[in-house]
Amino acid sequence: MKIEKKVWPRYFQKILEGKKNFELRLANFACREGDILVLREWNPDNSVLESF
Repeated sequence: MKIEKKVWPRYFQKILEGKKNFELRLANFACREGDILVLREWNPDNSVLESF
């Protein structure tokens, strides 16, 4: 299963730079071994989504 999650720009940039390698979230979705996590940069100021 492909799971897509939004990430604010200030955190997304740190992920790209390798400075942030984990994300804590509420367990509001099921996740299993083999699932693909797609993080999307989301700017709440202009509601733009970018893929990673």
